[in-house]
Amino acid sequence: MKLASIIGLWALVCVGCSSRPIPPGFAADPGDDGTSSGAAGGNDAGSSGGSSGAGSSSGTASSGSGGGAASSGSSGSSSGSSGSASDDGGGLQTSSQADAATGDNAEIDYTQTKTLTMGTFPVPANSEVFYCQTFANPWGQQVDIKTYDLTMDTGSHHMFAFYQSNATDGAVASCPAGGLTYGAFTFLSQTPKAVMTFPDTVGATLPASTGFNLMVHYLNTGSATLTAHVSLTMYIAKAGVVTNHAGVIFDNNATMSVPTGGQPVVSTQSNTLSQDVYILESSSHMHKFGTSFTATATPPGMAAQTLYQTDQWDEPKPTVFATPLHFPSGTVVTWSCTDVNTTTQTLTFGEYAQTNVMCISVNIFYPVSDVSNPVLGTPIGGL
Repeated sequence: MKLASIIGLWALVCVGCSSRPIPPGFAADPGDDGTSSGAAGGNDAGSSGGSSGAGSSSGTASSGSGGGAASSGSSGSSSGSSGSASDDGGGLQTSSQADAATGDNAEIDYTQTKTLTMGTFPVPANSEVFYCQTFANPWGQQVDIKTYDLTMDTGSHHMFAFYQSNATDGAVASCPAGGLTYGAFTFLSQTPKAVMTFPDTVGATLPASTGFNLMVHYLNTGSATLTAHVSLTMYIAKAGVVTNHAGVIFDNNATMSVPTGGQPVVSTQSNTLSQDVYILESSSHMHKFGTSFTATATPPGMAAQTLYQTDQWDEPKPTVFATPLHFPSGTVVTWSCTDVNTTTQTLTFGEYAQTNVMCISVNIFYPVSDVSNPVLGTPIGGL
């Protein structure tokens, strides 16, 4: 999750949050223990080198149309002329209930299923690349997204579905800000296959004037060039069923560094929440030098409560809360990473999994008061 940008963050004000109903937690994968990986979580260790997750659980409405790189539809855009990408330009595909092989979620309007497919691009051997592609709002109106269903392939490290105001259908190309590309979002993933379904009454609202900038990071540690494919299928809610709007608490330590010496170094930072929140899921992100991660939440006048803890940098399993955790405004979120620098140079915060460090806490929550900017967190800039 090589991410940051020169943007300040987000203070959202919520009135009467404590009276909001608490929906059921995310559903787990079949046979899972309730802390499933999924949207925003985990990673394919394969040839990608792995990544941590801010994962969401797999929901009850999984998509059969999210896979593959091919797509059709009048909104599709050609992208062969951009960068080193191929002439498979990707685009928008519309699926009906009959061919989507979906579940039976009563809150979803399956006739409005849409799939965004990025144009293919090469990932040379022993390299990390960052590609972006913009898409206009697939529905042309404000909608509430209930399920995200992502398909990537070998070499995928992470992807973001960033919100982008007044987005138009564009071509796949190297991201202008590389791995430091950033924006408001409600979905990210570090697994090649990921499904996230929000609980009853909860959804991610996409304003009418807002589209997407799909941003992906591929890491190829192998000896042969890979061809990358990325598609994202989205299922929206029926009118009126979403009353709680979901967002992400994204806490990033952008000033961290780890000196040489081969000894454990702990990097810690805190952020004070500016509103009441109900946390649905918690996870982490570190790079290859990370050996442990801990995040806690300390409400005013109360003891700290552990949100997430792991010693895995590449495939940490996110924690899904069957009953969302309620924290009042003023709660302090603290997150810490332990890194061991085995190189001969100081490691600094940055986008590359193999040569930089990161320490990020990610929590999926509701409610947000500004659906066009559904992110709370610490400043991303200020390097």
